[in-house]
Amino acid sequence: MAKGDRNLGWPGFFRVFTVLCAMMLLLAQSGQQSVAAGSGNWQVLSVYEGLTSWAIPALFMLWGMFALEEGKPHFSAAMVGLALPAFCLLVFWGALYAIVSTLLGGGSLSWGGVWSALVSAAKGNTYFHLWVLYPLIGLYLVHPVLHRFTASASRGEVRYFLALCFLFGALLPMWGAFHPNSAAAALLERLRVHLVLGWVGCYVGGWYLRHYTISRVSEFVLYILGVLGMVLTLTGNAVFGGGRELWYLYTSPNVLLTATAFCVLFRYVLGISEERSRRRSVAQLGSYAFGVYLFHQIWVLVFRWLGVSLLSFSPVVSVPFFAVVFFLLSVPFAWLLYLIPGVGSYLT
Repeated sequence: MAKGDRNLGWPGFFRVFTVLCAMMLLLAQSGQQSVAAGSGNWQVLSVYEGLTSWAIPALFMLWGMFALEEGKPHFSAAMVGLALPAFCLLVFWGALYAIVSTLLGGGSLSWGGVWSALVSAAKGNTYFHLWVLYPLIGLYLVHPVLHRFTASASRGEVRYFLALCFLFGALLPMWGAFHPNSAAAALLERLRVHLVLGWVGCYVGGWYLRHYTISRVSEFVLYILGVLGMVLTLTGNAVFGGGRELWYLYTSPNVLLTATAFCVLFRYVLGISEERSRRRSVAQLGSYAFGVYLFHQIWVLVFRWLGVSLLSFSPVVSVPFFAVVFFLLSVPFAWLLYLIPGVGSYLT
């Protein structure tokens, strides 16, 4: 869901890397459902999940940094140019996965079946990895308000807003999980602010990190917090308790800090190349990288239909191996979809 020139420079590199890590995350989560909880393979897959969980908030950061940076904050433009295409994208891919699953299961294709798949997808019956499109549609619905805010707010006001998002959307919910009977937890439950600011903070935060230049000191601090966040994701439950799900939650402070650190790393250190052809190649790939994410589960279904297990060998190797394989196999199909005149950029 991006145009080619939006990915020039570091955003294209960051988009491609984030999508690859998101695919590894899905493979690790799916693999855990196929092995005994607590087993050696499960532990390895759990580590991979912890190492890549930051990719989900990073996707929302990428969507925000592009959508809020470009265009004007008009209501009609946001509805027609963002929210409606995102909903159509959800219906298209939801129906496509239903059709592919039917065909691989031995069923036949008919116009009635295609229509039923479209209607079912429109009602919310979609493949599991498409869940990220639902909060994205919600963000696009409030995009005109957010865009007008970022277009006129000072840097200090944006920082204040991001601090509120982090406080109410990440930090206080975790505090409430450890201290459910505290006054802060009770107040948070009454205010319900965390239900609003969770993904909005990522959406606006991505724009902030692209729009503004941060100091060297701030950059270094974010790297430290990012490493600390990843360590807490992997060891937080063992050290502090609270349950594994709490530390692996996509909007938990540790995961958000890791996503922020990776975004900063790609802007100021990685993804910077003076070779024009390399920058253009990555920019083109970044244009339809999310299409690779949307498409890759079709290959998972095909491999499963062929009897190829994702755990045919050690998960230490299988997770990154199959992630790269599915990424490379999905690239040409995402590219072909991207080339469809008029709608290709919205499908990927």
